[in-house]
Amino acid sequence: MADEPALPVAAGRDKDERRRLMGRCALAVVGIMSTLLVYGVLQEKLMRVPYGAEKEFFRYSLFLVFCNRITTSMVSALVLLSSKKSTDPVAPIQKYCVVSFSNILTTTCQYEALKYVSFPVQTLAKCAKMIPVMDLGHDNYEKEVWWKRLLLCSHCDHGLLIVHSIP
Repeated sequence: MADEPALPVAAGRDKDERRRLMGRCALAVVGIMSTLLVYGVLQEKLMRVPYGAEKEFFRYSLFLVFCNRITTSMVSALVLLSSKKSTDPVAPIQKYCVVSFSNILTTTCQYEALKYVSFPVQTLAKCAKMIPVMDLGHDNYEKEVWWKRLLLCSHCDHGLLIVHSIP
């Protein structure tokens, strides 16, 4: 009987905890999305705006990727050291090589593509890759579920295309 009054207090505390968690999640989403937006705008400005007296375009995409990765590595190392967590690799270094190489290659290609298409078009193309991925992975799903997912991806891509087509 004495435990009954404590239950609503605990439930109220749980509700407050959930609100704080939702607030933190919303803040994280806003922070990530705004950072990615600024990153995309800066990428496009670097690659599409001519510089100097001769109006030359930036030609060395791999240098930009190198600077990006060095900065990211330094920030990550500082965060790990400030939090006093281990900086030892969890997996063997050779396991990171394939992922690292593919990441550098795709980022370089992303910068190079910005010389020919705008950032929104590039984002649309990235979103459109859902359809071939779903097509290649259809063996993993039952036929009915596969068609539903393919239809959903197709609707997403068409929606993005319509939004991008509006002047």
